[in-house]
Amino acid sequence: MRITSGFLKGRKIFEVDDKRVRETLDIVRESLFNSLRGSIEDKIFYDLFAGSGAVGIEAISNGAKLSIFVDNSFKSIKTIINNLKNLSILDKSKVIKKDVLRFLKSVDSSFPKGDFIFLDPPYSFGLGEKVLEIISSSNIIKDETIIIYEHSKREVFNTNLEIFKSLKIGETILDFLIMRRI
Repeated sequence: MRITSGFLKGRKIFEVDDKRVRETLDIVRESLFNSLRGSIEDKIFYDLFAGSGAVGIEAISNGAKLSIFVDNSFKSIKTIINNLKNLSILDKSKVIKKDVLRFLKSVDSSFPKGDFIFLDPPYSFGLGEKVLEIISSSNIIKDETIIIYEHSKREVFNTNLEIFKSLKIGETILDFLIMRRI
């Protein structure tokens, strides 16, 4: 797997040595960051259910000032840290080993608020809808935060967030969500 854009383009990143981890495909990451081009520089980016950290690393490669990686798996955390060290970008990163739902419920207001929050939970477990329900009241979100939710095209979900854009890439959908304006 390689970085698809930005100053790290072409650099190799390690995948998590766990068959249960479904990495975000290169073509999906490339489409995502093409759509974010020009809006991610100097922003804070959260990579929830981070896996290898490929999406958050791609954010740094495209100019994000900080990527915050959250995952519950020891193997994922180890892979993320190895990738960050290998790419010399550990200083632009924060890595948290915690269940995403627990993290969102427990994070206090001193934590950085995200400009972009990417979530790619395991498909077919209903985790995405649960995260979207909790995220709107989490301390990591602000009115302008853009939430990018990667899911299967077969998944149907309800949310109190507004979908303002969707990208369809094969079997994958990226929904871009914001807080509803009242």
